[in-house]
Amino acid sequence: MKYIPKLSINPRVVMEYIPKWLINSDESDLTELTEKEYKAALVDIDKELAKAAFNKAWEIRNFEIEMYWKRATYFWAFIAVSFAGYFALINSKSYLEPDRYNHVEVYFLICLGFILSVAWVLINKGSKAWQRQWEVHVDLLEEQFTGPLYKIVHPKITYSVSKINEIISVVFSITWILLGVKYLVDQHLINFGSMNINWFVLASTLGVVVTLVSMFCGHGRGRFSNRSVSMSKRSVTYN
Repeated sequence: MKYIPKLSINPRVVMEYIPKWLINSDESDLTELTEKEYKAALVDIDKELAKAAFNKAWEIRNFEIEMYWKRATYFWAFIAVSFAGYFALINSKSYLEPDRYNHVEVYFLICLGFILSVAWVLINKGSKAWQRQWEVHVDLLEEQFTGPLYKIVHPKITYSVSKINEIISVVFSITWILLGVKYLVDQHLINFGSMNINWFVLASTLGVVVTLVSMFCGHGRGRFSNRSVSMSKRSVTYN
């Protein structure tokens, strides 16, 4: 009989983890380097090691750019599907019927599209930050290998592809907010005067709030805190 491990969940651990998921209170453990310390670590070292660091910075920079656009395509696809679903629902015959389940599925789709758009904004910022991280290394390391090739530019004024993409993601986020407000006004789903609050609308709204808090202040917020690690070795039986 095959052994099936039991899943053990400690409620105390779960209750301790939930607040950390929403609010990340870890403090940064970064140590700022002076120019002298940076050069001692990566520039004024063995020539081959310095060159390897320079090449690796270029390599990871290009990888981050590639991943930036892959992530953008990922969110474009999901947001496009959300818009398609939204317009399909509002143009359906059932949506035109009065009081047809209050059409709360439309609001849920709006909430989903809004979360995806905000996540897209934040991932754009995160991707750009990591791209910039390696571009700074290239700026500081290139002098001894290629000269100031990367720092010498021809156009004096241009447009930032990543920043325009970020603006578009913000526009989509605002668009979903406007659609949500329009929906609530049109359907009269929330009437605080009589406390007539649709439970599905309330649950969807709370879900958006919790998700936003988690992304901005909690688990979605990166912290360069001190990490304690442990390693284990698995056993191998030689037959």
